[in-house]
Amino acid sequence: MYELSNVSIVIVSFNSEEKLFELFPSIPENCELIIVNNASNSLPQELKKSRHFIEIHNSENKGFGTACNIGVTKASKDFIFLLNPDTFLKDHCLENLLKVCKDFPNASAFTPKITNKKNKEDFKRRSILLDRGQWLKGPPKVLSEIPVMGGAAIFLKKTIFSKVGGFDENIFLYHEDDDLSLRLKNEVGSLMYCPQAKIFHDGGSSSSRSPSIAKLKGFHMGKSRVYAMKKYQIKNYKLKCIFFAIIQLMSVEMLFSKRKRAKYLSFYEGVMEGIREDLE
Repeated sequence: MYELSNVSIVIVSFNSEEKLFELFPSIPENCELIIVNNASNSLPQELKKSRHFIEIHNSENKGFGTACNIGVTKASKDFIFLLNPDTFLKDHCLENLLKVCKDFPNASAFTPKITNKKNKEDFKRRSILLDRGQWLKGPPKVLSEIPVMGGAAIFLKKTIFSKVGGFDENIFLYHEDDDLSLRLKNEVGSLMYCPQAKIFHDGGSSSSRSPSIAKLKGFHMGKSRVYAMKKYQIKNYKLKCIFFAIIQLMSVEMLFSKRKRAKYLSFYEGVMEGIREDLE
């Protein structure tokens, strides 16, 4: 049961072909690979020739969480590895995750150690959905239980993912990993951080860094923030979201970065749209 051939890797792609070319060599051949394509164009033939995978081509961009859910429904294996396209597996990552999963049968999900191009660790130590007392100062040095997981790499059994209903499809992008983490922890078992399993993550490069993409991300980041904070009954969530949006609009980055300006303006619009929908 705890074998690489029993792992389905699910990746959501939105114009991420370049990163997929870099990622593919690190994925073991005996794993099932499913690419959920949220972009308008089909994946290139050169990529399809590089290794076998199942492409699910959505007719429209359905958002990250919904696309993951679609990919998991097509997975035929017992274990699911939800993975960002701008990653690269290192040092027998999957073998180590499988071992830890076997050693901790009551845990709900597992996440590897994630390092970036500066060789620093990307670790989600906090969440707007958690009390500050639950935030961590930094990544643990050893195998440990953690309060929340980032969405770049999540390893779990398919049955557990299905048990909690997968990602909340009301969230198009951002904070869906916080929400899934908390439901997994509350309904199934602990979330485990596994530093012996390692991946590289070139964060933010799975799609282009253009103002148009920044605008898309900013809008959904703001809207999702309102939705998620309401869902978890965060006190004064509307005021907190508006205040954070205004702080960003006052940033000096608004003056010098077209991309940041697009992101922050759209974040404010997303917050206001989330509040408007909340009032309806």
